[in-house]
Amino acid sequence: MSKVRTCPACADGVASGDSFCEGCGRTLAGDIKDACVENPDAVPTAPQVSLSGATPGPGHDQRPGLAPEDGPPTAPRVSLSGATPLVPDALVTQPMRRDSVPSGTGGPSLPTEPAGAVGPARSGGRAAASAPTAPTWPPPATGSVPVKPTNPDLCAWCPGRVRTGFCVSCGRLQPRGRDHVEVCAPGAVGVSDRGLRHRRNEDALGVLVLPDDDPHVPGAVVAVVCDGVSSSPRSDEASRVTAETGVAVLAERVRRGEDPRRATGAAMTEAARAVAAIADSPRSAPACTFVSAVVRPDTGAVTVGWVGDSRAYWLSGGPSASASALLTRDDSWSEAMVQMGMLSREEAMRSANAHALVAWMGADSGQIDAHVSTVTPTGPGAVVLCTDGLWNYYPEAVDLAAAVPGAGTAPREAARRYVDLALEAGGKDNVTVVVIPVPGGGGPRAGQA
Repeated sequence: MSKVRTCPACADGVASGDSFCEGCGRTLAGDIKDACVENPDAVPTAPQVSLSGATPGPGHDQRPGLAPEDGPPTAPRVSLSGATPLVPDALVTQPMRRDSVPSGTGGPSLPTEPAGAVGPARSGGRAAASAPTAPTWPPPATGSVPVKPTNPDLCAWCPGRVRTGFCVSCGRLQPRGRDHVEVCAPGAVGVSDRGLRHRRNEDALGVLVLPDDDPHVPGAVVAVVCDGVSSSPRSDEASRVTAETGVAVLAERVRRGEDPRRATGAAMTEAARAVAAIADSPRSAPACTFVSAVVRPDTGAVTVGWVGDSRAYWLSGGPSASASALLTRDDSWSEAMVQMGMLSREEAMRSANAHALVAWMGADSGQIDAHVSTVTPTGPGAVVLCTDGLWNYYPEAVDLAAAVPGAGTAPREAARRYVDLALEAGGKDNVTVVVIPVPGGGGPRAGQA
């Protein structure tokens, strides 16, 4: 199981495998790190199939509003209750999971048992194909720059041996396949980074762009971002499987001419089945959040779908464009407290329960509803999908837009800059950003003639 311990300096919660305390930034002592990494997840992060071509990389009141075409953005549209996971007793409802949330109070609690403790450790039933095998190579030479890791038992920085992801000689964290990746397509750019305080990247993304001569949706951009729930086992695998399944199904459905709303619901159903199928049991279930977007450059329509607290934003590209807006609403304890009028947003976000999820994708998620919404913004701008590793620092759409002006005109630079800003602000979490430029009124995408 994923263990949560307490930082000896500030008593903040320390999640399994953390190298730093998220409360005070203290580097955790070796005995605490060893004690935390008692779960069987201490394996190299598997690279994403959808990232196989990725390259490592270094006032609006007068504007037109942005209203959904069919109901508010938070209306549940497609039920996942029919998405029966391929795991016995998978629909055991657990109303809340803590996402590395420290113990303590700070506001009203839900009248149910939180599902942060996900049960006993896995029994070792994980499929062998899910873990990459590395050839045995000689120890890498010492130096100031890590070499490509080959033998997982040998340090990438010195000739030392590796234990639980750290070198026992130099003590340095070992690089992994998803520590930093970039995906660049004609109509979208995605960047994902491990951050500064976690031992691995538990985020994942997928981006697919339909050809410009597609008979149904020429040049449509399809993207998915997932954030692994760190209190669940194999959360990095959960996000990878969910993102890859979701983007593949969504792109194929849209390519066949299916309405983007229906395609989004189908993609979320299949993604939920896929992540449920990798669980050893409902009490040891990998889990993640999900947010997707289908952007049609010919019409400017944007269809988003989500479960959890990963977000989609519309960022205005000019005074004549629709005002910047958040297109999703978090499935979280803090959002529930705000909607019930029990806490202000500031009070809710200060609570230790702020990032506790009330909906997620996984075999233990129970019956959940997918949220699907379509908007058609006016004027140019950009659609941004991101995990809370970014929006924790820029929660408001206007602040996100102001932080990187003109994101829609230079999506690659914008995506990289957003990640850099999150790291400069502390990098407390993995951070993933996808920027999709929207020209407004149709026309060529940014970067095209």
